[in-house]
Amino acid sequence: MTEHSVRQKYEFSWDDLDVIVGGKSAIDSTQGFSVRGRDEADQYLRSYGGDLENPIDRAVAMGNFQESLSFIRRNFLKPDNPDGIRCEVPRKITELTDIRDLFLLASQGPDGPQASYLRSFACSILKVMHTVAHIDQDLRTPYFADIQKQILDRYYRAIHRDEDGRLFLGDRPDDPLRVDLEAFETKPKKTRESTLLKLLHKPENVAEDIFDRVGIRFVTKTRLDALRVVKFLKDRWLVTPSNIKPSRSRNTMVDIDDFRTQMQEVLAMSDRGELDESAAREKLEGAAHPASAPRDNRFSSEHYRAIQFTARQVIRWVHPLYDDFRELKRESKSGNLPENVQRLLDRMDLKFLQREVKFFYPYEVQIMDHEGFEESERGRSAHSEYKRAQVQAAMRRVLGPLVDASRS
Repeated sequence: MTEHSVRQKYEFSWDDLDVIVGGKSAIDSTQGFSVRGRDEADQYLRSYGGDLENPIDRAVAMGNFQESLSFIRRNFLKPDNPDGIRCEVPRKITELTDIRDLFLLASQGPDGPQASYLRSFACSILKVMHTVAHIDQDLRTPYFADIQKQILDRYYRAIHRDEDGRLFLGDRPDDPLRVDLEAFETKPKKTRESTLLKLLHKPENVAEDIFDRVGIRFVTKTRLDALRVVKFLKDRWLVTPSNIKPSRSRNTMVDIDDFRTQMQEVLAMSDRGELDESAAREKLEGAAHPASAPRDNRFSSEHYRAIQFTARQVIRWVHPLYDDFRELKRESKSGNLPENVQRLLDRMDLKFLQREVKFFYPYEVQIMDHEGFEESERGRSAHSEYKRAQVQAAMRRVLGPLVDASRS
């Protein structure tokens, strides 16, 4: 067996192995591509799901390239981002007209600072293009307006104001489970730019893993009332515990274990008639002291206090053309349609057109008390600082060695 055949048979690409079996993200690859020629670039793209022989796929690929280049300029490079790096986009990239050339530029080639710089820039653009492709190919995107309406409508029906104008969660002003609110907010649709940034710092880097495209926020006066919001949502079946995504639940507001112990004592005293509701509430308010849970999101401030969880709801999407098509099929039986239209309708089968599509969709619920809300809006955990940290992390992940080179 020749040395070449041994190498061909047993030499591994450690970067690829780390991604496929080691849990590493392709976005974090540091070795670049190993595409040798345009034929291999075509093979890679066909494996990925595109075909440059198809003019639509070719146009989409170039559109993704231009969007990714613009995104990098706006978010990671000076002067568009004052916190970005000072870096010029190579002319070979700006003048590129065939997307396969981008893969060749990103592949291992000659050594030297200029070749390394060009290779790093090409790889950076491909990382963003990969993320754009996953956003565009998310099957649920066309249904988003219906998704948002179906989820939010259930909550809107439980939000009211009493005769004094006070906002509350409940079916009516005298609802025994009523919880007074300081604010109720729904998240507007996440912008494409924001979605890209979020995906670029997530290990999974796929659009299915964004859980807060639809978001709801309750703001209460006290931490106890924040817990009571959770109770209301469950008791009135706005939230089903079995449809909660466990890994997405966060609580930095109340120490639940300690609260549970003290609550049992308070309720026992109330049952014995030793406490009226006012006294019981006062004791429970004192028991609802902040939790000291670790921060799982490294971009969140240590001062951020909230209850947050991801629920899932079944969405029912009715095809808007189904009834019209069924009516056409009925009309075709009359024999009054033109012959060419009749032949076309005869070939069409309703079984290939679903009237209703049903699927689970995740959405995020956030509950804060007044103090935590004020802190998140104006204090040390301001959202602008969160976003700035997010951009910096995404920049380092996408540009990699370009960041270090610009600061050396």
